[in-house]
Amino acid sequence: MIRADKINHNYYYPEQFKESGEKFLNSYTLEKEVSCPSEKIKGLKDKKSRVCRFCHKKYPFVSFSKDAHIFSELLGNKYLVSDFECDDCNSKFGKYENDLANFLGIIRTIQSVKAKKVPKFKSADKKLEAESTQELDEGTIVKVRRFDGLNKTFHFNKEKQQTEITYEKGPYTPLNVYKAILKMALSIIDEKHLADYKFAFEYLRTNKHDKNYSGFGIVTSYSMPLTFQFQQPTGMLFKKINSNAKLFTHLFYFAALNFIYEIVIPFNRQDAMFYQIPGGLDTLWCPPLFGHHKEERILSVYSNSLNLNSVERLYNQKETFVLPTKEGEYDKSRFLNKETGEVYEEEFDGSKIIGIDLLRIDDPNE
Repeated sequence: MIRADKINHNYYYPEQFKESGEKFLNSYTLEKEVSCPSEKIKGLKDKKSRVCRFCHKKYPFVSFSKDAHIFSELLGNKYLVSDFECDDCNSKFGKYENDLANFLGIIRTIQSVKAKKVPKFKSADKKLEAESTQELDEGTIVKVRRFDGLNKTFHFNKEKQQTEITYEKGPYTPLNVYKAILKMALSIIDEKHLADYKFAFEYLRTNKHDKNYSGFGIVTSYSMPLTFQFQQPTGMLFKKINSNAKLFTHLFYFAALNFIYEIVIPFNRQDAMFYQIPGGLDTLWCPPLFGHHKEERILSVYSNSLNLNSVERLYNQKETFVLPTKEGEYDKSRFLNKETGEVYEEEFDGSKIIGIDLLRIDDPNE
């Protein structure tokens, strides 16, 4: 493991990211880190004194009656809210977040995300449902049920000792998913940088620039096993050290559930002078960062690049998630005779399995 000392001593990143991590940390410095509080925040501006940073309108031309979450509430943020987002913009961004929820799929239910309530999941084709049903002393029960006659939803891989569950996501527009992440990034930008991102705010709020300014919707993602979970949503804002470097001024890093998403923040007017240079701006990505108390739980990190530039609505998108299974789990199946109460065993037959119950064990150190 490599210590990320240039950020602070509380983080490390895995050995596999040594080269890219050192290059990033030699080029960027942490400008701001924002985590979600455990109770309501105080000191917000009076609603009649507020100005929206997204549309620049103020009371009474727009209202500020809704709680405007800086990080999406659907990812577990209850109390981190702002006093600079009007109700009109909040409603617009809510549509982006609906697409983000469909894009994420079943993971929020599997991880029992602590939002208003743990969402019940239904696949778009109605062949799979998942629900967090009961909290025990040691954790939470999540029930997963299939309703497909062709037995294609569950696949029990005895050789790899894992259960593969395939389902269909709800419809979403990739660029809306990107804009949901961009909105969170622009929400934590310091006020001194707002003028530099004037066009970024316009791009976020409207769709009239989507086709003319495509290409920025690239997201680097890191995903961890389902057994891993960040305690709370956390965002980091990195700023390049050398203002003359051919790099985007800011990079936004966001961690929640069992994933990390990163985007460069586009349209900074200080970056415009590099657009005409051959090759344009270079992109560096931050390595995945973890607290040292998580070190023993980082079994694997999967890195991926997501192209979310498309404005085409996507339907029938399939996704498979994998559950590790104990050795011998597929040797025998136990059944209950409801008439006699007798429990008996038979050879394992995956086609007879219509449901899986998962126990999410709460970490006392969280």
